[in-house]
Amino acid sequence: MPSSFFKSLGFASKRAPDALSGSITIAHSADALYALWRKPETLPVLMSHFATITILNQTDSLWRANTPLGSLLEWRARIVEEKPGEAMHWRSLPGALVPNEGRLTFSPAPNGEVNVTLWIRFTPPGGLIGRKVGQLFTLFSNDMLKQTLERFKKMADEQQLPSA
Repeated sequence: MPSSFFKSLGFASKRAPDALSGSITIAHSADALYALWRKPETLPVLMSHFATITILNQTDSLWRANTPLGSLLEWRARIVEEKPGEAMHWRSLPGALVPNEGRLTFSPAPNGEVNVTLWIRFTPPGGLIGRKVGQLFTLFSNDMLKQTLERFKKMADEQQLPSA
């Protein structure tokens, strides 16, 4: 029987990967929103409720997150695909204790606005390590994903980006 953590995220079993996804509509152009997300200072602010992020170069970042048990979990991630104004895809590099990946997409919405969708998938390992590490990701729930998107919208509005 899956743990309550995995049940809350919709996992069929402890070892199955799962994804979280959320969207928000923003009244700025897709190109401007994409450029804002790609600024080195943006991601560390947007994800500060979950991890400390150090941007290493144009494609790589170092993520550090504290687990509920007090240990530090670190991994590197790399942007593996980019289509400015449309989408960005990243994934953890080999050696990550919890392999993960994410995708950010920008699509047209009514009234010239843009739907911004953030999709994140974690694949915790099985066994005791998986259960312990899985506790960390209780912190990154759908509510946290929504909070990230709302922070992004607020940041875009405060910077008075060009409208669509």
